[in-house]
Amino acid sequence: MIKFFRKIRQSLLSENKFSKYLIYAVGEIVLVVIGILIALQINNWNGNKAAQARIDSRIINLTKDIESDITEMDEILQVAKDRIIVVKSILEGSNRLGSFGISEGSTSLSNFEAFKEPTFESTLENYENPNSKLSLLRTLDGNGPTYNELINSGEFHLIKDRLLAKKIQNYYFNIAETKDRESINNKPSNVDIYKSKNRLGLGTHSKEGTMEKLIEMAKNDHQFGAELEHRYIMDVAQYNNTLKLKLQALDLREAIKSTER
Repeated sequence: MIKFFRKIRQSLLSENKFSKYLIYAVGEIVLVVIGILIALQINNWNGNKAAQARIDSRIINLTKDIESDITEMDEILQVAKDRIIVVKSILEGSNRLGSFGISEGSTSLSNFEAFKEPTFESTLENYENPNSKLSLLRTLDGNGPTYNELINSGEFHLIKDRLLAKKIQNYYFNIAETKDRESINNKPSNVDIYKSKNRLGLGTHSKEGTMEKLIEMAKNDHQFGAELEHRYIMDVAQYNNTLKLKLQALDLREAIKSTER
C-alpha cells in the first residue's frame, strides 16, 4: 500500500502536476488523520470496555464486603443489646437510672434520635455472668477494600448508575464516621469500666461479679456508678447507630442486586 501511494506521488511530480500533487498530499494527510482517529477511538473503546469489566467485578466484590459488614453489625447489635440490659438493670437496682433523666417509661432522651432507648424483653435471668457481659464491647471494623480500590483506581466515576454511586459513597462515609464515633466514645468508656472494676477488686470477667455485687458497687462507689450512667448512653447510641447503618447496608445491597437484573 505504501509503495502504491509512493508511485502516485512520483508520477505526479515527474509530470509537473504540482496542483494535483498538492491535492493528493492533502488527501493523504486527511486519510492518515482519519486512520489515527479511528485507531484512538477503537483503543478508547477497548479501554472503556476493560475498565467497565473491572467495575462490574468490583461491584460484585462490593456486595461481598457489604454482606460481611451486615454479619459484623449483627454481632455488634447482640453484644450491645446484652450490655444495655445488664447496665440498665444495675442502674435500676442502684437507684441511679433517674439521676440523668432516665427512668422506667421515660422519654427524656427521645428527642435525640441516637439516644432513643431501644425496647428489649428482659432476659437477665439467662446471663450467668453479667460481669462478663458488662465487659464485652464489639466495634465496627468495616470491610472496605473493594471501595478503596474503586477510589484509588480513579474509576469510581465509571459506575453508570449515579444514584447507586451516591449510595455507595454515603454508606462508606457513614462507616468511617461510625468507626470514629466508637473510638471517641465507646472504647474509652469501656476502658473506664475496666479500670473501676479492677480498682474495686473485681476482675474483668470474674464470675464473682453477680448482679447483686455489681448493684452494690454502683451504690457505694459514685465514680463507678457515674461511669455506668455514661456507658449506658454510649451503648444506646452505638446500638441505634449500628441498627441505622445496617438498614443502610441492606438497602445498598438491594440497590446493587437490582442493577444486576
